[in-house]
Amino acid sequence: MRINKLILKNFRGYKSETIIDFNDFSVLIGRNDIGKSTVLEALDIFFNDKKANSPYSKADLSVSGSSEALIGIVFSDLPDTIIVDTSIHTTFDDEYMLNENSKLQINKVYGASGVKKIEYCSISPTKRELRELITKKIDELRAIADELEVPIENYNGSQSSSIRKAIYQHCESQLDLRLQKTTILKTSDKTQNPGKEILSQIESYFPVYSLFQSDRKNEEKDSEVQSPMNSVIQKILKDPTLQTTLDSVKSTVETAAKQVAASTIEKLKEMNPEIADSLTPIFSEPKWESVFKFNLFNDEGISLDKRGSGVRRLILLNFFRAQAEKTRHEKNVPHIIYALEEPETSQHPKHQMMLIDAFKTISEYKNNQVILTTHSPGISKLVNPDSLILLDTNESDEIVAKSKNDEIFRKISEELGVMPSIELSDITNVQLAICVEGKNDISFLKKINQLEEFQNIIDLNDDRIIILPMGGSTLQYWVNNDYLSKLNLKQFHLYDSDIGSDQPHKYNKYIEIINSQENANQALETSFREMENLFPISLLHELYNIPKIDFEDYDEISIPELIAKNNYKVAQPEKDWDELEKEDKKERMRKVKNQLNMTHIESLKIEHLIENGNFEEVRGWFEKIRSMITE
Repeated sequence: MRINKLILKNFRGYKSETIIDFNDFSVLIGRNDIGKSTVLEALDIFFNDKKANSPYSKADLSVSGSSEALIGIVFSDLPDTIIVDTSIHTTFDDEYMLNENSKLQINKVYGASGVKKIEYCSISPTKRELRELITKKIDELRAIADELEVPIENYNGSQSSSIRKAIYQHCESQLDLRLQKTTILKTSDKTQNPGKEILSQIESYFPVYSLFQSDRKNEEKDSEVQSPMNSVIQKILKDPTLQTTLDSVKSTVETAAKQVAASTIEKLKEMNPEIADSLTPIFSEPKWESVFKFNLFNDEGISLDKRGSGVRRLILLNFFRAQAEKTRHEKNVPHIIYALEEPETSQHPKHQMMLIDAFKTISEYKNNQVILTTHSPGISKLVNPDSLILLDTNESDEIVAKSKNDEIFRKISEELGVMPSIELSDITNVQLAICVEGKNDISFLKKINQLEEFQNIIDLNDDRIIILPMGGSTLQYWVNNDYLSKLNLKQFHLYDSDIGSDQPHKYNKYIEIINSQENANQALETSFREMENLFPISLLHELYNIPKIDFEDYDEISIPELIAKNNYKVAQPEKDWDELEKEDKKERMRKVKNQLNMTHIESLKIEHLIENGNFEEVRGWFEKIRSMITE
């Protein structure tokens, strides 16, 4: 289960109902004290209750608001089947627990002292006899089935889910389905209501939610540092062989201690028999897990608490990830949500880039979600704009969540100070801006343009042309594109299709927007993965001794990875390629990519493009560019 939406009402600064949509990777942005941390803490309270970093209290009710606060979550990616009250599998759909969008909405309503009731919002029967069947005891369900004359052979009378299903099917034409709220549990109800057990079953499918906050102490004894290692220590101590040894140690110490105690009492009797007779030696059971402590030291013997705050925080971030993963395995649920408040705190810009890359990678795994808050332009400009959520106030001074439109992107970039990375000082003679993703693409395009057949069409060194790196499918790209649109320059955009990768066609949205505008701008996507796929296998064999294999999907292969992997294998390493750390692989591929674009591009000839079947496509780029230049 994943968070699709969060609904807040009368919770702290969120007095009016506010709905926030979440993606796999979501970044909350807004001025100080707007309520970014409140969003993360509301989720923490919903999922972790009294174990939350900041458990719910009466102070969380909005000032001058009502006496109830609401935290609701709409879940997507629901399990195919569930168990709610017996060992029999059913579905949220069969139990009429899904809303109008076929998603599960659970609301928790809080009063002064905590949770007052828990409800779900769904399209469900409104007929009196059919309402809230999931909260009925089994004898009540049997009575309803009898009243409605449901044939007894249609259900198993010892299974609540079977009776409910038979009742719904028997009354299918009378359901009168409408969107309504159904209370599963009222904390004031002290009866044996089955709702508590049903809620417990539903919560067992909830994702693990782990919150890492920016104002925590970054100490070695921090629970996020201690817990993973303590868990390892506890597992070691449970080893039967070691337990026997520890029992022997305990017995030896206990015997010696009792002997000393006995001698002490004997001596005491000589001076004060009354006190001596009142003493009894008792040996407490040792808590071995508290005996074994650990510390973190670097190669120079400097402990973690003496390191810089950025290093401490970076280490704690990864202990936080380890502990969250451990919790997920213990609860045996597939999904985990990492919530991080201002992860850039105390971090060097280079580490900020590494962090955002790591978080984006984590969010790409099927079972993960990542939610961040940030004030950092360095982080926000590296994020896909569709992942950004701006928390702002409306004309009534109510908090609202905004996302996914140009006006919001413009406000975010202005608020955080994300500036264009392509500002131009003199564009007097410039007619056309060629826009590509990065600097390697610029090098590749310019050098392949030196081939005579393409030079005869257009020379990219022409003063009327500039080639700009746009910065990828990020907010930085949007800012650059917005800046260009104000310069009254024609634009030709050329982007990799990235087919065969984890994110194919990631520029499609921008390409469609550019091509739909009523101007002369044009945008294209390559028919192959990336520029390096223009190198045919025969040329790669000459340059790197890559085996001449007839690849059926050559256009979708990562050429830098193919070469890096081959180079690594030739070196006869101890580890297999698949055992290398991801960062190590990326660095090896980056070096190959630079080599291809900066050096080996000189070896690429027209006959190679013909061999690969890409000649006409590449020639078409330059012809289109030529058509956009006026004499």
